[in-house]
This record gives sequence, C-alpha cells and structure tokens, in this order.
Amino acid sequence: MIGAVLFVEYACYTATFLVGPFVDRVRNQRTIFLISYPIQALAVAAIGLGARYGFLTIPLLLALVALISLLWDMSWAAQNAAPGILLTPDEQFAASGVGGAIGGVLTIAGYGAGGALLLLVGGQGGMFLYAALLVAAAALAIPLRIAPPPSPPTSFRASFTDGWRLVLSGPGRPLLQLASVDAIEGFFVSAAPILITLVATVEYPGSPLGYGILFTADVVGGVVAGLVLGQWNPRHRVGVILIGSLLASGVAYIASVSVPSIVLLGAAAWFAVGVTTTAYTSSKFTFFRGAVAPDQIGRLFSNMYLFPGIAGSLGALVISAAAVQHDPTRLGFEVGGGFLAAGALAILLPAIRRMRY
Repeated sequence: MIGAVLFVEYACYTATFLVGPFVDRVRNQRTIFLISYPIQALAVAAIGLGARYGFLTIPLLLALVALISLLWDMSWAAQNAAPGILLTPDEQFAASGVGGAIGGVLTIAGYGAGGALLLLVGGQGGMFLYAALLVAAAALAIPLRIAPPPSPPTSFRASFTDGWRLVLSGPGRPLLQLASVDAIEGFFVSAAPILITLVATVEYPGSPLGYGILFTADVVGGVVAGLVLGQWNPRHRVGVILIGSLLASGVAYIASVSVPSIVLLGAAAWFAVGVTTTAYTSSKFTFFRGAVAPDQIGRLFSNMYLFPGIAGSLGALVISAAAVQHDPTRLGFEVGGGFLAAGALAILLPAIRRMRY
C-alpha cells in the first residue's frame, strides 16, 4: 500500500511541467500559495474524516493523494522559482544553504514533534493538524510579493514551447544531458527513507532509537552540505560538484549497509548519504536558478522534474517491492550501483562536466 501511495504521489509530481507556464506568468506568486494550500488542507482533512468515520476507501485515498500532489506541483514550482526572482545569481548557493538548514531543522523537529503528537491524537488527528498547518501557511503567504520581471503577453502554448526550448537547446544541450542523468538518479530518490527503515528494522532490532538516529544523521548531513556549498559558492564548478556527489552517493549508500551493526557507525554512513545526495540536488537547483532569466525559472524547474519524476514513481514501486525481501545489504548495493552508474554517465557527457553559471 505504501508503494502504491508513493507511486501515485510521484506520478502526479511528473505533471509539474504543465503548471510551469502558469507559475512564470502570475504577477505575484503568492497567488499560487493562496489557491493551492487551502484546497490541499481540505483534501488532507477529508483523509482524516474518512479514516475516522470509515468511508476512506483505497480508491478515495489514492484520489485525494493525487489531488494533494497535483496542487503541490504548483506550490513546489513557485517556491523553487522564488529565490531566482528575488536574489542575484551570486547569492543562490548561500540562499540554498540557509533554506536547507532551516528545512533540515524543521524536518528533525517536525518528525520528533509529529511522533509525540501521533501518540496523543493518532493518525487521524495528525491529518487535521497538517490541514491546519496548510491553512496557516496560506495566511503567512498573504503579505508576500514575489513578482517576476514583466514579460510580453504570450499564449499558454507559446510559453509552454519556450519552456521546453530551454531544455532542448543550448550549446551541447547541457540540460538535456543532465536530464538523462537525472532520470537514473531520480529512480533511486525514494531509496533513503525505505532503506533507513529496512536497516533500522533488520540491523538494529534491539534499538528503539535506531530509526530516529539514522534518519536524523541523514538530514543533518544534508544541512551541512548546503551550508558548506553556500559558503564555498562553487558556481563555476557546478558540473564537477554534480559528478562528484553522484559518485560519492554511490559509495555512501554501499557503506551504509556494509558497516558493522553499531548505531554510531550507521549514523556516520547515513550522514555521508545526506551530504552527498543533498550536494547533488542543491547544486542542480542552484544552477537552474542562476543560469536562466527569472521569468523562465518556473518552467525550467517544472520541465526538468519530468524526467526524475517518472523514474522516481517507478523506482518507488521497485524499491518498495525489493525491501519486502528484508535484505538491506543487497538493496543498498543496488542503490549504490545506480548512483555510481549515474555518475559514470555524467563523466561521459561533456556539457555536464563544463556546467557553470
């Protein structure tokens, strides 16, 4: 069931390319938040009500997950476009690092508080709390002003075509080359939470804190990677960072299932996974924000997500099915091999090696 939900979620995320033109055309992107968050809140509350009163069927659950995910497409594209609109290219890595640090702290605190709240209010109550947070997010978005530079009026079709021209053109077609690598990396994007759960269950069955420690190490590693990149600001070495982080991610995943069953060693390995995987994602997104005009960022993010999104939806099913075998070592080596393959392909593509902004 988890695999089916993840499949629907990631499959809907691939439709992000359809909302990119709208994101780039709105006069103030807070409009997207004010529309999407309240509707998501209603859908989330419906899941909680359905679970409480017994009318939540599997088809209804999957339909509501699809609605939430489709609406999240819009807000995700707007959130990722905002730094490119508000900041200069030279500030993008620093902004990404600060944003990642805030997100990491909130993730750790949120999971800790969420676990405690679930004990108090249960899964159904958790859905109502999530709905309330979405409403609060919409309220906080009211004073925002995130306005792309004015651009000549165009039809949806013309805007859509221009967005894909970004991906398919350019000397050496660097974004198209990156998309091929992204499809491999994206297939394994759901591996971390699934593998952490499997490792904690199989390798540390006697440690009730095993999952929490490994998960926290992974998140902290991501925070550290973002802050280091923000301080370094390697805008002229983006290709090198992308290749190095993919290869290092493969090694880190293999190490995460090869170290002895000692929690601290496992935490160190998952810290490395967090560092390397975040270095790839952060560098890629920062390149998107710094390399194109502000009024094109929404379409670039949306279009480029199509490739890892399709692969990720399939990967969620395959990796979840593989996890049923309760063999974390084999799964970890397979995931690590996938990242190493993506890194090897990136080395062979000259436009990626030269990528900078």
